[in-house]
Amino acid sequence: MASPTDNPTMIREFLPLDVREVVDFFLRRWKLVCSIAALTFSLFLGAAYVIPASYTGVAQILLDAPIDYMTPQDYSNSDFADNPTFIESQIAVLRSASLLQQVVDSQKLTEDPKIGPAALVWLQAALGVSRVGLGNVIELDVSTYDPQKAASLANAIAQAYVNDRIKSRYEGVQKASTWLSERASYLRAELSRSEQAVQKFRIDHNLLATPAGSLTDQQLSELNVALINARAELSEKRAQYQQVDKLQIAGGDIQSMPDVLQSVVVSALRSQLSLVSRKEADLKLKYGERHPDVMAAQAERHDIEGQIAAEVQRLIGNLKNEVDAAEAREASLARALDSVSNRSEIEGQVGVQLRDLERIAAANKELFETFLSRAKLTEEKSTLLNSGVRVITDASVPGAPSFPNRSLFAALGLVFGIFFGGAGAVLRELFASGFMAKKQIEDELAVPVLASMPRMSGWSKDAQSQAQPVAYLERKPLSRYSEAVRRLRLGLEATPEWDRSPRLMLVTSAMPGEGKTTLVLSLACSAVADGKRVLVIDADLRLSSTTAFFGMADKVGLVDLLTLPVKAANAIHLDERSGISVLPAGARTRNPPALLASARMRSILDELRGKFDTVIIDAPPVGPAADATILAKHVDKVVFVVKWRETSREAVAEGIRHLGGRSRIAGIALTMVEEPKLPRYGRYTSLESSVSDSYYLN
Repeated sequence: MASPTDNPTMIREFLPLDVREVVDFFLRRWKLVCSIAALTFSLFLGAAYVIPASYTGVAQILLDAPIDYMTPQDYSNSDFADNPTFIESQIAVLRSASLLQQVVDSQKLTEDPKIGPAALVWLQAALGVSRVGLGNVIELDVSTYDPQKAASLANAIAQAYVNDRIKSRYEGVQKASTWLSERASYLRAELSRSEQAVQKFRIDHNLLATPAGSLTDQQLSELNVALINARAELSEKRAQYQQVDKLQIAGGDIQSMPDVLQSVVVSALRSQLSLVSRKEADLKLKYGERHPDVMAAQAERHDIEGQIAAEVQRLIGNLKNEVDAAEAREASLARALDSVSNRSEIEGQVGVQLRDLERIAAANKELFETFLSRAKLTEEKSTLLNSGVRVITDASVPGAPSFPNRSLFAALGLVFGIFFGGAGAVLRELFASGFMAKKQIEDELAVPVLASMPRMSGWSKDAQSQAQPVAYLERKPLSRYSEAVRRLRLGLEATPEWDRSPRLMLVTSAMPGEGKTTLVLSLACSAVADGKRVLVIDADLRLSSTTAFFGMADKVGLVDLLTLPVKAANAIHLDERSGISVLPAGARTRNPPALLASARMRSILDELRGKFDTVIIDAPPVGPAADATILAKHVDKVVFVVKWRETSREAVAEGIRHLGGRSRIAGIALTMVEEPKLPRYGRYTSLESSVSDSYYLN
């Protein structure tokens, strides 16, 4: 079963944020962040100076309940107390074309060359009206090109609204006063006729009256109320007595009746009985039944019980007496009520007609007084009128433009610039396809990084340049690059599976141009310098960079060895200057995979393994060709070359899968690393990157 690490994935784990990583991120992306921030800031600031300035005049109007100095209760809460509908309607009035047309005419806006005939439409667009919080205050603002005009227009609209409110209220009061006066005159005549009818009826029927009505009706009402109360009292007393009577007949506990329970005397006797009973019980426990003290306590208890029984009987007798008295009073009131009712029947027919006339007269009187009072007060209010609307804040001339606010634009430009710069840097970081640090490779691919090879400028200019790895390593064995090669060799030798010698390794990469051949030559040169017998096999039968470097394109090589009856010793050539044995590519072939997968290739590798301490195969990249995948089955370990920050992570992972998983790879060599930039990708990216160049003999 394959291990999860055999199939490297590109899934990134989100670890807790490290402040040092944030600092490193800004250190490597600060130029991009600052560039975007400066550009955004310049755009905002330029817009603040290019956009025409606009000035805003602000006025505030208080909408309060109209104060009526004559009758304050008349308009209390009638208009809008806590009524948002009224506030919205007044905002609509302030925006109305009729009100704003008055301001257009008074301020002569049509004569302004910057406004023109469409002054009303311009003013509607320039006006803003809103409610201040939850209060009864409306704020209106006018934005225009001139600060003086902005203030004057805001004040003119506020004053026009106040005048319109006063005018509408005055017209309403005048209409109400006229109608009330006419109605009061009519009601005065109706009241006079109804009062005369009542007086004439009384005289005709000789009826006496009190302030509360006729004497007979008053007596009848009082007796009826008294009889009802007496009957209710009789029912209550009778029910109490019947309850006691039922208890006596049934042999129940008379002492549970309410009057007994509420009696102070019975309560006191019961308290004494309780004390004596406890005393008796204590004495019985102490002396027994026959002791004199016990007998005395029993006698005292019997005496108290007798007193309680006597008191209960007295209460029952009192209850019987109360029932008899209530019956007598009820009978007396009934007889008196019958007598008065007889007299009332005589006056009944006449009284009905009289009360009807009196009700009509009373209603006419109340209605007339109400209308008369309202008519008089309304007439007076027309001379002392308050609209309930006033301007609490006049618009002042603005000292600075409301738009654009240059300070705000600058602040927004700075904030958005930093935001866009940070976002751009994050996107740039997220879309970076290559590996920047050892930790990234080891975490995502589960493959160790054996060494980071620094970028050497000038090597790619001339294949025969003396700055190439062989000459460079010979001239500067203690340079940073030489130490990196030596570190790579030590890392390979430390691999547990490489405990045998000679060793057969294959060097490949995911894509061309990643420094694979340079690394092969560097490893070979370093091993030769340590006295090792090294053979470099150029198995890249397509490009043959190693063969070209040593100038052996016309010599017998690997293809000849695989296709012709040539001995291995005749195909291997020694480079005199470096001391490296080379098996060049040899003749051209159209089917490299078939040759490399042949049994002859396996036998040649087995033969060469016994003749050299180290055999290094320069194989083609695994991306464009299958040659490296074929050869990987016949070697001890594979060194996978990855170009720093250039080779995509997907390509590296795919290349490792082509080679059969990480189990066949000794490690990764990170090439062309720009050491000065490396600390920006992590403070502990590598130990060698933190060492100054002055330490090395470059």
